[in-house]
Amino acid sequence: MKNLSKQFIYAITLFLAIGFSSCEDEKEVISAELTIEQKVALLESSEWLLEGFEDRVLYTFKDGKQFTYYGVDSVFDAEPIPGTFDYTITGNLFTVDQHFGNVFIYELSFTCNNTIAIRTRDGSTGRLFKRGSNYQECL
Repeated sequence: MKNLSKQFIYAITLFLAIGFSSCEDEKEVISAELTIEQKVALLESSEWLLEGFEDRVLYTFKDGKQFTYYGVDSVFDAEPIPGTFDYTITGNLFTVDQHFGNVFIYELSFTCNNTIAIRTRDGSTGRLFKRGSNYQECL
């Protein structure tokens, strides 16, 4: 009987130890930083408004191309302006080639439930706001 109770206590202790250690793993996964691929997927799945020009400039990203749309009072043209910028992913960097030697390399991060994209380059930042989101509540 004594041996059986020791095995029971050992089994419960082992069960609890495994259970609590797996909770720690779930917390780490939830708070993990997005990969650059996940960040680009977020960019490609939405329309983005340029900070300071939210009612006049909209970007979309698809298959390595950045498209620009102009608008008036948040009503944007159905077709992008002619010409696109190329973008690539290298390691943790997001590179935009605006052609003619204008290449910009950014660190890309997201905030406010992924409704604000922050592009950081040489200590300065630019933000893009997800169209149709509640990003204003975070400003």
